[in-house]
Amino acid sequence: MSEVASMLGNESRLILLQLLSNGEKSVEILSEESGIPVANTSQHLQALKKATMVTTRRDGKRILYRWEQGPMKDLFFALEKFALFSIAEGQSTPRGITPNIKNNISLSELQKKIKKGGALLIDVRSKEEYKKGHIPDAINVPYNDLFTHKFPKTKEVIVYCRGPLCLLSVNAMNLLQSREINVFRFDGGYSGWESTENK
Repeated sequence: MSEVASMLGNESRLILLQLLSNGEKSVEILSEESGIPVANTSQHLQALKKATMVTTRRDGKRILYRWEQGPMKDLFFALEKFALFSIAEGQSTPRGITPNIKNNISLSELQKKIKKGGALLIDVRSKEEYKKGHIPDAINVPYNDLFTHKFPKTKEVIVYCRGPLCLLSVNAMNLLQSREINVFRFDGGYSGWESTENK
């Protein structure tokens, strides 16, 4: 158990596992989506494979990674669930995320802004994740594309990513604020929206 806990005690490995929860991906794609250098991504994946948490298959010249069969899914989501529980109980705060940050908005606030109209809703996840499901009327601008994408300074921009523990939207908000854009972050992310819609 201590070996398993040690393997999952690395932020980069958790990010890669989170990305693989949506299906198999190559090292290059995982590096692009995570922002982790290719060499480091490959090293972390090899460690996860050795720990029987991920497995591979060859597709032509590419090696594709995916979660290993077995209780890996239960383990990962149990860890995520406990992290969210700890935050809700006030026991911990995700690094880089301040719960009461001024420009964080709740689901009800997001719904009000959508109903009012005029705001640009931006999904900063990868194109693959966006295609599998997104908040209605959201435009997909993957995080790496934000550096060159032009936004009108006269409109409100709302960014979101996977969920409360995803830092992509935090980084996106900080980036757009530095460009003097009126930006908000939906802190529930797509998972928060999806869970409400499925009730």
